[in-house]
Amino acid sequence: MAINGHCLCGKIHFLVHKNIQVIYHCHCSLCRKQSGTGANAATLVDEKVFGWCSGTDFISTYKKDSGFTSCFCKICGSPVPNKVGKSTFIWIPFGLLDEQPTITQRLNFCLNSKSSWAPFISANKEYLELPDWEELENYFQ
Repeated sequence: MAINGHCLCGKIHFLVHKNIQVIYHCHCSLCRKQSGTGANAATLVDEKVFGWCSGTDFISTYKKDSGFTSCFCKICGSPVPNKVGKSTFIWIPFGLLDEQPTITQRLNFCLNSKSSWAPFISANKEYLELPDWEELENYFQ
């Protein structure tokens, strides 16, 4: 199964060559600012199942001193996938996906940072902060 994804203007196109089963909502202030929403809805996939189809020359990157990285389309401003640090994982914003994945696991991260105005999102597992990297890897293998 392949899942297509595009930015808002369609210049950037990518494929995920596996069914995505895990979604997370991160409520931290960085993710809220990056997404412009109450929680960032995203997933992580191994770089082996991810591929760019077109438009990588339209990607611009902003990186904070802390290492937080945000990639986005230069034309429409949509956040687009990017590699997570030095890991083998690619971060994918769920709103870019063209097909509906079959979700079996929902996670909430950084509930200590959740905005009071944002609705509560039901999840199978909840974390007050980010889980450690080893635990994250187990969810997204």
